[in-house]
Amino acid sequence: MVRLRPFACLALLLPVLLPVAGCAKTCPAMAWINYLTVALDGDTRTVAWVQLCTPDACSQAADRPTAPPVLPTATPTPTGANGLGFPPGQGPAEHHISVERTGSDAWRFGFVVESPGSVTVRALDSAGKTLAEKRVSLAWQQIGKATECGGPATAAPVTLAVNA
Repeated sequence: MVRLRPFACLALLLPVLLPVAGCAKTCPAMAWINYLTVALDGDTRTVAWVQLCTPDACSQAADRPTAPPVLPTATPTPTGANGLGFPPGQGPAEHHISVERTGSDAWRFGFVVESPGSVTVRALDSAGKTLAEKRVSLAWQQIGKATECGGPATAAPVTLAVNA
């Protein structure tokens, strides 16, 4: 009879636990990429690439190979200009910004799960000289169906005017 006691307790608690477990919303462990498009306007003949920066990181040139981001260690090392062990212009992997050129005057930037409130966009020549720069506030709109769990979002395209 002692062996039946745990089963009897379970039988009494089961009607109480099932409704509570049935109402719980669990989100799958997933990541997504939020995208922002930057279009250049004006004399773009000398633009080699477009860079986008958040307070945490900057994108790298799309046509230049980049080293994988360096993750911080428990003891920061002075290898990067920022004193955190990162190469200058790079942050930890979770703040890495992807970039791809989608047209002659268009670029698409991706943020893994992040949706920064503002960014600085720069058009650069082949020597890295800034030809145009603009700080922009962003409003993100979710484009996925699973709003309870988050999901991909996009911001309105940014236009950067380049003068000769």
